[in-house]
Amino acid sequence: MKKIMLTASAVLLWSGCLHAQDTITMPVEDYKAILQQLQTLQKRVDVLEHDKTSGKGDDKNIAKLEKDVDNIYNTLDQVESKSLQDMVNFGAELRTRVDNFKVKNHRYLSDNSIQNTSNDNSWSNRFRINMDAKIQKNLLFTGRLSVYKNFADSDTSSMAGDSNNAHLTGDNTVKLDRAYIDWIPEGMPVPLAITFGRHPSSEGPPFEMKENRKRQSTYPGLLFDGEADGVVATVGLERYTGWKNSGLRLAYGKAYQDDDNVESYLNNASSYSDTNVFAAFLETEIPGVKDSLIVLSALKATSMYADTTPLMGGAAEQANLGDMELYGIHAQANNVAGSNFDIFLSTGLNKANPNGQTVNGMGLLSNDGITDHAGWAAYAGLRYNIQSARFNNPKVGFEFNHGSDYWFSFTSGSTELYNKLAVRGDVYDVYYIQPFNDNLFMRLGYTMADYNYGMSGFHIGDAGDSTETLRNGYLLLDARF
Repeated sequence: MKKIMLTASAVLLWSGCLHAQDTITMPVEDYKAILQQLQTLQKRVDVLEHDKTSGKGDDKNIAKLEKDVDNIYNTLDQVESKSLQDMVNFGAELRTRVDNFKVKNHRYLSDNSIQNTSNDNSWSNRFRINMDAKIQKNLLFTGRLSVYKNFADSDTSSMAGDSNNAHLTGDNTVKLDRAYIDWIPEGMPVPLAITFGRHPSSEGPPFEMKENRKRQSTYPGLLFDGEADGVVATVGLERYTGWKNSGLRLAYGKAYQDDDNVESYLNNASSYSDTNVFAAFLETEIPGVKDSLIVLSALKATSMYADTTPLMGGAAEQANLGDMELYGIHAQANNVAGSNFDIFLSTGLNKANPNGQTVNGMGLLSNDGITDHAGWAAYAGLRYNIQSARFNNPKVGFEFNHGSDYWFSFTSGSTELYNKLAVRGDVYDVYYIQPFNDNLFMRLGYTMADYNYGMSGFHIGDAGDSTETLRNGYLLLDARF
């Protein structure tokens, strides 16, 4: 076995030398010397093994040879580890959070009962591994893996799916949050970037204010907050418009794909249509406003799929219910006029185009599968940066969002488990951020949500008025390194 391992390592080592010279610091001459030494040692292994079987072997010589071989393996391990470290940069973050939830007049969809409930001691951990690599000057990789779970929990929420697995508490398995390539083709007539893979489509603007970090996503959080696979083409417009950081993004992805569970390359025999998503985003820095952003968004999802299994249990039904359109405007600016205030405003409009199909008597934002409805939402907030070196420049913020009766957007991957931007009603959110150093901060917050209409966050049914309320106070510690 060791002979096979030794030979394989030599091949891999030489292959790495040929294909990754720009990431391995050891000179080629040293590689060749190691290969020569490996060949010599292999011959000695062959001889000594033959002598040992014939009774002529020397235990001391064999022990010395094994030590030499171990030294070579150690050299190979160091080279291979160095190559990996040079190619990919790793970082990590750990968040521990405790929440105190109190909910009144909550409607349980499983039996349609209305109850008051609470969870005054809800602890969770979220661990992430962040990765990036500059493969070539015009070829970049970014990735993130996540484990998110409640203390002592071992199962996954029935509402978890491909768009929110990494953002809902579940078991202790690792989930793929994002993994994508940015490719900037050379010699194009216009500045162009192609992004493919699992997109940076969660925790978008303006979430970086509350999350105390740099921008994390391409898409404004009011319209889209979740995990998504797809392809995006970005055309740089700055040279043509003169507007800083301006660009047009054209995106394609899937919100649902119905494949066969045995032969995954085939369609499911049920023949439900895939939910395809087409979107366009025009963004730029606001002319004349430093460190600002404005994004115009348009999105269409075709053949929206519904499965009431998590809601109705044995009475579940599945169907494609129709198309959904979304439009939005998002604007934000940091340190406005030198005031230490960061501000933002988002608006959204959605329109349902049902096809007549229903699941358990519920169609697309309707109960008949025919009536088309439209909804809207507004999301605004500000953050004040307290200039105090003694206290590491803490921050205090306030946010408000309102959703109408038929408001819907793709935000099932929200970092807030109650998906506050999906609320059909009013949400008030206040928080305080206390940095301890560059790697550790605390956030203390309180949220009030008043649900004026039912089925918030769902694209099915018309549940009418609601008197549900949610109150949540929380404290979290977040370490990033």
